[in-house]
Amino acid sequence: MPRTPKVLVIGLDGALLGRIEDADAPHLAALTAAGLTAPSLIEPGAPTLSGPGWATILTGARPAKHRVRDNSFTGNAFARYPDFLTRLASAERDLDTCAITSWAPLAEKVFSARVGTRVATPDAEYDAGTTDRAVAELRHGNPDALFVQLDAIDDAGHRHGAASPRYLEAIHGADAQVGRMVAAVRARPADEDWLVLVTADHGHTDTGGHGGPSLPERETFLIAVGDGLAPGSVRTDVRMPDVAATALAHLGLALDPAWDLDGRPCARRRPPADRGGTDQPGLIRLGASVRRGSGPRS
Repeated sequence: MPRTPKVLVIGLDGALLGRIEDADAPHLAALTAAGLTAPSLIEPGAPTLSGPGWATILTGARPAKHRVRDNSFTGNAFARYPDFLTRLASAERDLDTCAITSWAPLAEKVFSARVGTRVATPDAEYDAGTTDRAVAELRHGNPDALFVQLDAIDDAGHRHGAASPRYLEAIHGADAQVGRMVAAVRARPADEDWLVLVTADHGHTDTGGHGGPSLPERETFLIAVGDGLAPGSVRTDVRMPDVAATALAHLGLALDPAWDLDGRPCARRRPPADRGGTDQPGLIRLGASVRRGSGPRS
């Protein structure tokens, strides 16, 4: 009997893959061991800001198409390039979609009213509240597609820098929250086929901050765990727009060429001519002998 496909996408705002490897992060380490890890870079010239980064991840389109250039989301083309939850909710299927975010603009400005549940966690609750809500949804609801964004790593990067112990502490805290969500997924019925995706919208400098063109600011990644993804595998041909495409494909939604997406499912390798941006000096790779570490949101 076929299992029911479902997807959990966890966004770790401002997280650097190399610093995740350096941190006490056993749950994230277990995910990398269980599936695919794909380090990547934001395309040259694209803003290394949360608004454009998350818009690229969630829509499957690059900034030139979704038109998000900063955190105001002014002038966006979400009507033409909606988020992946909106695409799922708009399909002629009864799918339960949910977005829970610590950074309010994502729930309020990116995800459309078609999404079944949109929650911007109150500031006082921050990531703890976001995690509690996500775990409750996984334990007591029946989501087909759930997006969760955690913000504390980015905050630590701004306040203390990516090279600081406080940044590692923030990763440790987020790791425990990821662990709670993954445990809730594993406790669900055995007839469900879950794909878990963990990603980031941008990197950080050693001293703190992002928004510029440096390699640490452009760093991002995808960790993907699910059937068909080889344990402990590493690839460098995965891009930010592939997150949305992978989620849509897993849930059985055919990618219509008319959507004009830049992403492709992880199951489809990207041709060499379309791999620009990964093989550049300074990009963090798993197992590398030298890793680069990399107030208000910028």
